[in-house]
Amino acid sequence: MPLGIDFTQILLHALNVIILFVGLYLILFKPVKDFMAKREQHYKDVDDSINEKLANAEQREAEYDEKLVAADAEISEKKKQAASDITAMREQMEADARASADKIIEDARQEAEQQKKSILDSARADITEMVEEATRKVVLTGNTSEAYDMFLDDAERSNG
Repeated sequence: MPLGIDFTQILLHALNVIILFVGLYLILFKPVKDFMAKREQHYKDVDDSINEKLANAEQREAEYDEKLVAADAEISEKKKQAASDITAMREQMEADARASADKIIEDARQEAEQQKKSILDSARADITEMVEEATRKVVLTGNTSEAYDMFLDDAERSNG
């Protein structure tokens, strides 16, 4: 043993260090490494799940946007159809109103014509009656001035 170095002691300490490292590797490092691997896998799974849900959400959002666009187009088309229906109904109602007004005007004209004819017939009858009465008085009385006065008196009575 030169220099007071005992190689057996060094080898024993080296063996103890190796046993300590192997023991620590088996007791601490390997379980911690497995735990970290499981933890990393868990976070990868969570991340994959989130990415999958995000992709599904984006796909649904795109589908909903398409449906909204289709619904807007359908609403626009229905508005146009309703506007054209309203226009057609308004035009039909105006045409019906014009036809009704024309019929009312025509009926009023016919009624006015009938009233005119009735008034003329009545006036003719009255005039004829007055002329007959005047003629009768002229013939019966023989005096023309008296007949004329009686005619005027009768005319005033029938007008008044």
